[in-house]
Amino acid sequence: MEMTKEELQRRIDDLTTDLERGESETLHCKKALADAEHRIAVIDRPKVTRVQMTEIEDAIWQVVKSIDFTDSNNYEMDFEIDYDNRITVSSMDFDGSEGISDDLCSEISALFNIIDTEDEA
Repeated sequence: MEMTKEELQRRIDDLTTDLERGESETLHCKKALADAEHRIAVIDRPKVTRVQMTEIEDAIWQVVKSIDFTDSNNYEMDFEIDYDNRITVSSMDFDGSEGISDDLCSEISALFNIIDTEDEA
């Protein structure tokens, strides 16, 4: 038997409502999954005391404080001549990040007794 226009419209409305409910449940499920994934990542983090964290922060501060950001050798610059014959810097990249990274790793590593995973057993 064929459906009337009103019955078809009611069916469309019901299906639309079901779809919206399903999308809402999917969104809720995705949020719950993201929250659970975040919480498990937090649980797996290594534990440090507040004192240890302060020492790490101090080590980072010492490295950052020792960087000479005014040294032009730490930058790679590209120049261009502007339309009114002025020389301008078209791009400037900081090249000292590898040194900063190495210094940070050294300072932070010095705070810990680092062991290989084979030594843990």
